[in-house]
Amino acid sequence: MSKVSLIRLSLLGFLVIAVVTPSAKSTVLGGRSDVGNVRTNMEIQELGRYCVKQFNLQQQSKQGNDATNARTDTAVLSPLKFSRVESAQKQVVAGTKYYLRIAVTQPDGTSRMFDSVIVIQPWLFSKKLIEFTPVASPVY
Repeated sequence: MSKVSLIRLSLLGFLVIAVVTPSAKSTVLGGRSDVGNVRTNMEIQELGRYCVKQFNLQQQSKQGNDATNARTDTAVLSPLKFSRVESAQKQVVAGTKYYLRIAVTQPDGTSRMFDSVIVIQPWLFSKKLIEFTPVASPVY
């Protein structure tokens, strides 16, 4: 075997090992991956704004149904106000599922964090809020 063939074989072997061996930053297929630069990522910030808006609409609709069923007048809940998305992860499913931690301002002026899950299927022009739940305050 010539020296050139041996070098080519060695390079080919190295290439195979480099491709097959997962790196420390590799993502498991179908697993979650962190979204970088969340605070400056306008797409992620707009998704957070959309989640808060959808939650407010759901709350208003629910309150309207409750008022109709009870046949009483109730005060309309003040909506939450979007502040910013603090962190985000995404997962490829039948579309893209985003897991967002969103800071909001409550009607009384206090801040609170919510965890949100939203699925986007662009080929169906679909954006669906799956979950919007308050983050439990840490107990000290």
